[in-house]
Amino acid sequence: MIYLLHMSQQDLSASKDRDPRRQAPTAGLGKIEAVATATAIIDFLAERGRKVSVQDVATMLGITKSRASRHLANLEQLGLVGRQGSRGYELGWRLVRWGHIAAGRLDLITLLDEYLVAFAREAGLTVLLCTDAGGDAVVVRSIPAPHAIHIDVKPGLVLTLPHSPSARIAFAFQSRERREKLLGHLCARETDFRIADRQEFMRQIADIQQHYVCWTRDKFNLGHGAVAAPVFDQDEELRAVVTVMIPSSELGENGPPRRLIEALLRCCASCSQRLNSRFHFPAG
Repeated sequence: MIYLLHMSQQDLSASKDRDPRRQAPTAGLGKIEAVATATAIIDFLAERGRKVSVQDVATMLGITKSRASRHLANLEQLGLVGRQGSRGYELGWRLVRWGHIAAGRLDLITLLDEYLVAFAREAGLTVLLCTDAGGDAVVVRSIPAPHAIHIDVKPGLVLTLPHSPSARIAFAFQSRERREKLLGHLCARETDFRIADRQEFMRQIADIQQHYVCWTRDKFNLGHGAVAAPVFDQDEELRAVVTVMIPSSELGENGPPRRLIEALLRCCASCSQRLNSRFHFPAG
């Protein structure tokens, strides 16, 4: 038997709590001119290969800065472009997600796959490789557990704050300024986005920063929880998140077994070293 996580998420999305980030971006695209303008901006960002300013976009389109700014703001709301303060605009997380789905395998996956496969074999559980997705995390590689009963997670699935361990890891290892901006952006973008106790949430983020592990129980009654840890690159910045799906029956009162956490951290340490990181992970 196979637990289909992506199907379960679709069933959940039929409820009033459906995450709009998993819906097709259709609002505001009433005219073909708007689509053409959006396509031109996205092509421009892709071809430049670096962050661009509002003035750069205005010059490229031959329009005023105010009009260019409105176009960029709309695309940012849809996740098609991203912005980091005064540094300018770049391709957004939704395009990264589409790219992962279309490309299937990326250099990052190729570099880390042997460690992920070895960890999945050692743990006997489904293992995911995720990347940052504008405050959330997106699955780019899924290795199912090597037995008949396993959880099937499809690449492209968005794992969201505040509940997903993968998203929490991706969030925790951003700069403080970036974290504040992401929370503000998520609260403004998603009317249903809520953190019941912000002080407690930030305390949990501080705990992640200390121990490099985050886990959760069976949030959606699907019969499993998850444990996640970060992967760093040569600049000691977050590059990916490794997540292991664990049956609820294996989660004790104090969380996942110590051996599983230690194996996960060893995997993340090996992946980080493969990316030329000198970061030293805790023992577990």
